[in-house]
Amino acid sequence: MTAESSLATITAYDEIEYPTSIFNPTQPDRLATVARLAGLNPPPVETARVLEIAGGDGMNLLALGVAYPGAEFISFDLAQTAVARGEAWREAAGLDNVRVLTMDILDAADALDGEFDYIIAHGLYAWVPQHVRDATMALIGRKLSANGVAFVSYNALPGGYLRHAVRDALNFALEGVPREDRKAVATQTLEALAAETPPPEFAPVTAFRESAKQALRKGWPVLCHDELGDSFKPEALINVVRNAEANGLRFLGDADRERMSDTFLPPNVEADEDVETQIVRLTQASDYRNFNFFRMTLLVRAEQVPSRSLDHDALNDLYVSSRAIRHAPGTYRITEKALEFSDDVLIAMMDRLVDAYPNRIKVSDLVDSPELRTVIFRLFDASFVDLSTLPPIWATSVSERPLASPLVRTMLAEKMTVVCRLDHRLMTIGDDAARRLLAQLDGTRTRADLTETARAVGLMDDAALEGALASYARECVLVA
Repeated sequence: MTAESSLATITAYDEIEYPTSIFNPTQPDRLATVARLAGLNPPPVETARVLEIAGGDGMNLLALGVAYPGAEFISFDLAQTAVARGEAWREAAGLDNVRVLTMDILDAADALDGEFDYIIAHGLYAWVPQHVRDATMALIGRKLSANGVAFVSYNALPGGYLRHAVRDALNFALEGVPREDRKAVATQTLEALAAETPPPEFAPVTAFRESAKQALRKGWPVLCHDELGDSFKPEALINVVRNAEANGLRFLGDADRERMSDTFLPPNVEADEDVETQIVRLTQASDYRNFNFFRMTLLVRAEQVPSRSLDHDALNDLYVSSRAIRHAPGTYRITEKALEFSDDVLIAMMDRLVDAYPNRIKVSDLVDSPELRTVIFRLFDASFVDLSTLPPIWATSVSERPLASPLVRTMLAEKMTVVCRLDHRLMTIGDDAARRLLAQLDGTRTRADLTETARAVGLMDDAALEGALASYARECVLVA
């Protein structure tokens, strides 16, 4: 992307396709939740206008378009092949509330009509030249609505220094290497960088080796655009905030789990007269202490003044759910994480959430004290519960005529094995029987009608069919 780029340009993303995916932290409901907890009044997600800058094939917003049919979504990108792919999916899924456009960031502020309640710039800011960064922040400054929230992600410093070292090593190894050999040489280089060395360990070498291992796991298409792109400039939070402030914006917090508390002053810290500068400096200092690699910075208009202490009344009005699995009495797991409670009140609270999933419970109906609401927030920050501004937007049980998300059925028709759930997460469906049954859930077939399909895919009794349907409800792929 350069100042001279045009819509006729063939981009690197046209030549090497970036893998299709969605990114859970970008969902507007997450952004609205953080804003509400900071005492702000963000626009209702279900009727919002949402813009994604450099959204590739638009899958991130296609998934949101299914979940929020009353909202409007626009994704744009310069890569015409990606846009065409996304537009084909949009049409096949019948998503009239989503547009996937070919557009240059440098032209977007003038080309786009109206304001947007939520603006997403994911995987862009650290991978483009400075003038495109400036244009991105200016676009957000011009187009964000009065109460809106913007999301900007980027490789952060100081962790980005390690990634830059890996990039330098790769570029050195690839000097003069023919195009057709670059993938093999890059892989061999990373394998050598990541190789174990005899003890005693030297901490900087260990950290560099781990960064090389992370790059190796990305795969060639991602590596081409991330570490080996024309531009690669990890940035310090404070510099991103300064660019935002120059465009009439203010730092709100972070959308990443285990960084939700960046929105608020620590309990033992007294607010300075200039608390906004204080919160940014505390957060930047935390990045240096923890050697942070990545940031998902949330921005609001400068006129919005967040509370820098948790708004318990706002928390009370949110909805909470948990994807945790009860491993043993008082012990709960999400992926590799485990949490153990000894307090009977907390155990009862978690058991209720686990048993209710995929339903959501209003916080005020679950707990009745500031102390327990604070526990809810800490669990949210630690990824053991989800908070939302809305009750469930998916079917929490199986109806007489089950209806799978039209985007899921489109993705299955495209032979994809990973599909988008309505809670903006991904679901892998490797089993052919599960794929064939799910593809039949178009809202026209009753349970009795589905029996023949179930038998054909190996579900030989009604209990097996009901179990499969119940699993689809739990995976949040059925439309309410």
